[in-house]
Amino acid sequence: MIRLRTSIVGGPLAFQMRRAAAARANECGLQILTLPNLAARLAGGFRSPAPSEQLDRAIQQALAAGGFREIEKVRHLPGMTRAVSRALRKVWDADVSLRSTGQKNGRLSDLALIEERVRLELPLATALPIDLRDAALARIRHAVHTIGPLTIDRLSWIPPLWRPLIDALATEVPVEWIASPCAETGWFAGRIVRPPEVDRPAPLALSCADPYHEVIESLRWARHLIASGVARPDQIAIVSAGTAPWDDHFRALAPDAGFRLAFPHGIPALSTRDGQRCAALADVLQHGLNQQRLRRLVSLCLGERSAFESLPANWVASLPRGPTLSAPRRMATRDIGGRGERCVSGGRAGRFADRGYSRTGHLGGGRSRGPRSARQGAGALAERAAQRPSRSYRAVPAIVALRIRSRRGRFRGVVLGKGAGHRAAPARPASRAHGPALASPAGQRLHRS
Repeated sequence: MIRLRTSIVGGPLAFQMRRAAAARANECGLQILTLPNLAARLAGGFRSPAPSEQLDRAIQQALAAGGFREIEKVRHLPGMTRAVSRALRKVWDADVSLRSTGQKNGRLSDLALIEERVRLELPLATALPIDLRDAALARIRHAVHTIGPLTIDRLSWIPPLWRPLIDALATEVPVEWIASPCAETGWFAGRIVRPPEVDRPAPLALSCADPYHEVIESLRWARHLIASGVARPDQIAIVSAGTAPWDDHFRALAPDAGFRLAFPHGIPALSTRDGQRCAALADVLQHGLNQQRLRRLVSLCLGERSAFESLPANWVASLPRGPTLSAPRRMATRDIGGRGERCVSGGRAGRFADRGYSRTGHLGGGRSRGPRSARQGAGALAERAAQRPSRSYRAVPAIVALRIRSRRGRFRGVVLGKGAGHRAAPARPASRAHGPALASPAGQRLHRS
């Protein structure tokens, strides 16, 4: 008989590693969930936590409605959606009810108004974290049949929002917490399990000239550990507070490292062909058509079974050199000796230019979605992210900042993580920390092993 039980993990990397370990051990009946998914599982009704994309879109609509006491003058500023989203998440994690405290302060009153509007904008199947927690508490009596024995796997800190749910579950099912010595467990009423202490070598500080040098030394260090048998790739982590200075170097040098390198925080969208295709489309929609942008877009979309496949082989040679492509008439014809002539015999390129211009839109002024081939794969995700901001001029910067999920196995390779969470949630005994927090007198960069 299969015995139902649940394991709570801290993030995507920990989820992948725990699932891989469960598959190797043939653990049938095990549910691997995060804290929001735990509440959704107990709440039932096919409810799920609101994803960040839906939450940001609902916040934009809430800000656009206006009627605020303090933030009315700044609600249209760039970055306001991100700032409100972060503020709401901090309020929810702190388990603060804006409905009861919102009237005491103008800014809290504005946040309470935004929260109420976001509730109305979200789909019926999604819910805010605080509402999801309350719905789970209302159905706590079903925990025996939906959750079973609960294990909190190496979480160092649980936000106050989820603590009442954990305490309520402890009265219905056995709950244990595999906690590190630095975990905050004073509020926990269940069973605490401490992992056995192991002898750890003293940290070693190394000095490097620049981020490129740091990446080379880190790859050499990981390769040495693997070749000498000290650690497996899934036991090695390279972490830093921010990975931006090292991401490009790691992606360039990873194929020659001889081992798998995983990016749990995602890879830049522009490092993929789909991201480049979507960026080319966003450039056309934002800045309008010219020969350079058109050639780039067509070259990236060829071979994707799109309308661009109907172009003749010599279509580039038929484009006029002088006039810009700012209107359909200029795209379809060119002026030779004072009279307009078709670019290609039979008007094939002219007809394609008319279709392409109508699809991409003039100067990005319309709501055109662009060619279908530019929206396939990761490009569709990039385009949705570019359309989230309320101002069209932010489309290209949004794609530049977008990261997509890496296809490499996160649990099998050396992890390049962002922040201490990627190192603390799943146990990785061999870790290396990058960053300029340590500085030598000569100004050289330091990192710890």
